[in-house]
Amino acid sequence: MSTTDPLELVILLYDGAIESLEKAAVAAAGGQIALKLRFADKAIAIIDELLNSLNPEVGGEVAENLMNLYLYMMREITLANARNDADRMQQVSSLLRQLRESWVSIRGTA
Repeated sequence: MSTTDPLELVILLYDGAIESLEKAAVAAAGGQIALKLRFADKAIAIIDELLNSLNPEVGGEVAENLMNLYLYMMREITLANARNDADRMQQVSSLLRQLRESWVSIRGTA
């Protein structure tokens, strides 16, 4: 049985959210509503998982800031989904990429 370290799991969650959002954006641009809904919902579910993994008592201000950012992202995805706004989905994907790179840097120093 293999175990994945917690930082690697976080990075994998980011990868899944980014991939789902990019697919949702392509589907939105192509008018594929059902596909867009499926991928946007998947991205929200992954971000919700990241949100639920936070512990403000341990993580302090960083955890609180991430919590607010994750909530913002979920709102933006919901709005993008409702408005069929591929650009807004790409903006959230860009934020996720930046955060992912931060986690990769942390993993490299751990």
